[in-house]
Amino acid sequence: MHWNRLMALTGVIIGIMGLSMEGLTTAGEPFMADLSKAIAGFPDGIPTIWGGSASWAQPVVALLFIAVVVFALRPDRAAAMDRNSTMTVAVIGVALLAYAVYKMIDAGTDADNLAAAFTGVASQGGLPAAFPVDIGFGFLVLIVGAVLVTFGGAIGFMESTDD
Repeated sequence: MHWNRLMALTGVIIGIMGLSMEGLTTAGEPFMADLSKAIAGFPDGIPTIWGGSASWAQPVVALLFIAVVVFALRPDRAAAMDRNSTMTVAVIGVALLAYAVYKMIDAGTDADNLAAAFTGVASQGGLPAAFPVDIGFGFLVLIVGAVLVTFGGAIGFMESTDD
Protein backbone atom coordinates (compact mmCIF):
# COMPACT_ATOMS: atom_id res chain seq x y z
CA MET A 1 0.00 0.00 0.00
CA HIS A 2 1.31 3.43 -0.93
CA TRP A 3 2.38 5.58 1.99
CA ASN A 4 -0.03 8.43 1.25
CA ARG A 5 -2.92 5.96 1.45
CA LEU A 6 -1.53 4.67 4.75
CA MET A 7 -1.24 8.23 6.03
CA ALA A 8 -4.88 8.96 5.21
CA LEU A 9 -6.02 5.68 6.83
CA THR A 10 -3.89 6.37 9.90
CA GLY A 11 -5.51 9.80 10.13
CA VAL A 12 -8.95 8.17 10.08
CA ILE A 13 -7.98 5.76 12.87
CA ILE A 14 -6.46 8.53 14.99
CA GLY A 15 -9.48 10.76 14.33
CA ILE A 16 -11.87 8.03 15.49
CA MET A 17 -9.78 7.59 18.63
CA GLY A 18 -10.02 11.36 19.27
CA LEU A 19 -13.80 11.31 18.80
CA SER A 20 -14.11 8.58 21.42
CA MET A 21 -12.30 10.65 24.08
CA GLU A 22 -13.98 13.06 26.49
CA GLY A 23 -14.38 16.64 25.34
CA LEU A 24 -13.65 18.17 28.75
CA THR A 25 -11.60 17.19 31.78
CA THR A 26 -12.28 18.10 35.38
CA ALA A 27 -11.66 16.69 38.83
CA GLY A 28 -15.30 17.48 39.61
CA GLU A 29 -16.66 14.77 37.31
CA PRO A 30 -17.46 12.33 40.16
CA PHE A 31 -19.84 14.94 41.62
CA MET A 32 -21.71 15.65 38.40
CA ALA A 33 -24.23 12.79 38.58
CA ASP A 34 -25.42 13.86 42.03
CA LEU A 35 -25.45 17.54 41.09
CA SER A 36 -27.56 16.85 38.00
CA LYS A 37 -30.19 15.20 40.23
CA ALA A 38 -30.23 18.17 42.61
CA ILE A 39 -29.88 21.02 40.09
CA ALA A 40 -32.01 21.22 36.97
CA GLY A 41 -29.93 21.60 33.83
CA PHE A 42 -26.66 20.54 35.42
CA PRO A 43 -24.96 17.93 33.18
CA ASP A 44 -24.78 14.41 34.59
CA GLY A 45 -21.35 13.74 33.12
CA ILE A 46 -18.89 14.69 30.45
CA PRO A 47 -19.69 13.26 27.01
CA THR A 48 -17.16 12.08 24.48
CA ILE A 49 -16.45 14.41 21.60
CA TRP A 50 -18.64 12.14 19.45
CA GLY A 51 -21.46 12.13 22.01
CA GLY A 52 -21.29 15.92 22.34
CA SER A 53 -21.68 16.43 18.59
CA ALA A 54 -24.91 17.68 17.08
CA SER A 55 -27.13 14.97 15.67
CA TRP A 56 -26.59 16.21 12.09
CA ALA A 57 -22.80 16.19 12.50
CA GLN A 58 -22.45 12.55 13.53
CA PRO A 59 -23.57 10.99 10.22
CA VAL A 60 -21.68 13.64 8.22
CA VAL A 61 -18.41 12.96 10.06
CA ALA A 62 -18.98 9.20 9.77
CA LEU A 63 -19.56 9.51 6.01
CA LEU A 64 -16.43 11.62 5.61
CA PHE A 65 -14.33 9.00 7.42
CA ILE A 66 -15.89 6.23 5.32
CA ALA A 67 -15.17 8.17 2.13
CA VAL A 68 -11.49 8.48 3.05
CA VAL A 69 -11.31 4.73 3.70
CA VAL A 70 -12.99 3.97 0.36
CA PHE A 71 -10.62 6.28 -1.56
CA ALA A 72 -7.57 4.88 0.22
CA LEU A 73 -8.55 1.25 -0.41
CA ARG A 74 -9.44 1.63 -4.08
CA PRO A 75 -7.59 -0.64 -6.52
CA ASP A 76 -3.87 -0.42 -7.25
CA ARG A 77 -3.05 0.31 -3.65
CA ALA A 78 0.68 0.09 -4.36
CA ALA A 79 0.50 3.38 -6.27
CA ALA A 80 -0.45 6.83 -5.13
CA MET A 81 -4.12 7.70 -5.37
CA ASP A 82 -5.24 9.35 -8.60
CA ARG A 83 -5.48 13.14 -8.63
CA ASN A 84 -9.25 13.31 -8.16
CA SER A 85 -9.10 10.95 -5.19
CA THR A 86 -6.21 12.77 -3.55
CA MET A 87 -7.90 16.13 -4.03
CA THR A 88 -11.12 14.76 -2.53
CA VAL A 89 -9.27 13.24 0.44
CA ALA A 90 -7.42 16.51 1.04
CA VAL A 91 -10.69 18.49 0.98
CA ILE A 92 -12.28 15.97 3.36
CA GLY A 93 -9.27 16.37 5.67
CA VAL A 94 -9.64 20.14 5.66
CA ALA A 95 -13.37 19.79 6.42
CA LEU A 96 -12.61 17.43 9.31
CA LEU A 97 -9.94 19.82 10.58
CA ALA A 98 -12.35 22.76 10.44
CA TYR A 99 -14.97 20.73 12.31
CA ALA A 100 -12.43 19.68 14.97
CA VAL A 101 -11.30 23.27 15.54
CA TYR A 102 -14.91 24.49 15.67
CA LYS A 103 -15.79 21.78 18.22
CA MET A 104 -12.71 22.66 20.29
CA ILE A 105 -13.71 26.34 20.40
CA ASP A 106 -17.26 25.32 21.31
CA ALA A 107 -15.89 23.07 24.06
CA GLY A 108 -14.02 26.06 25.48
CA THR A 109 -17.35 27.79 26.00
CA ASP A 110 -18.77 24.64 27.58
CA ALA A 111 -15.73 24.44 29.87
CA ASP A 112 -16.24 28.03 31.01
CA ASN A 113 -19.94 27.41 31.68
CA LEU A 114 -19.26 24.22 33.64
CA ALA A 115 -16.51 25.89 35.66
CA ALA A 116 -18.91 28.73 36.51
CA ALA A 117 -21.53 26.19 37.59
CA PHE A 118 -18.98 24.45 39.82
CA THR A 119 -18.03 27.82 41.29
CA GLY A 120 -21.68 28.64 42.02
CA VAL A 121 -22.30 25.31 43.75
CA ALA A 122 -19.03 25.57 45.71
CA SER A 123 -19.90 29.10 46.90
CA GLN A 124 -23.12 27.72 48.37
CA GLY A 125 -21.23 24.93 50.15
CA GLY A 126 -22.38 22.14 47.84
CA LEU A 127 -18.87 21.19 46.76
CA PRO A 128 -15.53 21.07 48.55
CA ALA A 129 -13.96 23.27 45.85
CA ALA A 130 -14.70 25.10 42.63
CA PHE A 131 -13.24 22.63 40.17
CA PRO A 132 -11.48 23.94 37.07
CA VAL A 133 -12.59 22.56 33.71
CA ASP A 134 -10.26 22.19 30.75
CA ILE A 135 -10.62 21.14 27.13
CA GLY A 136 -9.94 17.43 26.72
CA PHE A 137 -6.89 15.87 25.07
CA GLY A 138 -9.20 14.20 22.54
CA PHE A 139 -9.41 17.41 20.51
CA LEU A 140 -5.65 17.37 19.94
CA VAL A 141 -5.89 13.73 18.85
CA LEU A 142 -8.80 14.54 16.51
CA ILE A 143 -6.90 17.48 15.01
CA VAL A 144 -3.81 15.32 14.43
CA GLY A 145 -5.99 12.74 12.67
CA ALA A 146 -7.55 15.40 10.44
CA VAL A 147 -4.13 16.82 9.58
CA LEU A 148 -2.89 13.34 8.61
CA VAL A 149 -5.91 12.84 6.35
CA THR A 150 -5.23 16.23 4.75
CA PHE A 151 -1.54 15.48 4.22
CA GLY A 152 -2.36 12.00 2.92
CA GLY A 153 -4.41 13.61 0.21
CA ALA A 154 -2.28 16.68 -0.47
CA ILE A 155 1.04 14.86 -0.66
CA GLY A 156 -0.51 12.13 -2.77
CA PHE A 157 -1.70 14.82 -5.17
CA MET A 158 1.89 15.82 -5.83
CA GLU A 159 2.89 12.20 -6.49
CA SER A 160 -0.03 11.07 -8.63
CA THR A 161 0.64 10.61 -12.33
CA ASP A 162 -2.84 11.29 -13.72
CA ASP A 163 -3.45 14.30 -15.89
